[in-house]
Amino acid sequence: MQSEELRWYAVYTAPRAEKKVSERFEQEEIEYYLPLQKVKRRWSDRLKEVIVPVIHGYIFVHIPATKFRKVLTVYGAIAFVREEGIPVSIPEKQIDRLKFMVNYSEEPVEFSQEQFEPGETVNICRGALQGLMGELVQIKGKHKVAIRLEHFGCALTIVPLSFLEKVQ
Repeated sequence: MQSEELRWYAVYTAPRAEKKVSERFEQEEIEYYLPLQKVKRRWSDRLKEVIVPVIHGYIFVHIPATKFRKVLTVYGAIAFVREEGIPVSIPEKQIDRLKFMVNYSEEPVEFSQEQFEPGETVNICRGALQGLMGELVQIKGKHKVAIRLEHFGCALTIVPLSFLEKVQ
């Protein structure tokens, strides 16, 4: 007997189909989260602001295990992120942190599936992301805060060092 408890899962989508899949989930009444952000893109003749997924090729669904099949019948939803052949759930707290970062970051959020060496845990004590805790990571001279999503990867954004304090 599968559990009716709602959990978050990551679903692979067809390439560049995240927004269409989210529309189809809406029609099927499947609760989902597709993190989107505005970015500036340059074409040969102009600069334009566009809304793009933070994590390309994925969408998160909030479902009981009994709805796995329904999710995969949606055109464009390819497969669940799995570990040892079983769809792996993502803790709600981590999804909440990702939502907070995407909604309140003043800099674009980028996503990396690279596994970082564990660093110091930091608290953001000023700015729009005040109260968010994460891992301090330094990449190419820029200080970033990483919010780890278990079995999935990390969401990253740039935060001035003066906004951070170490967590004991």
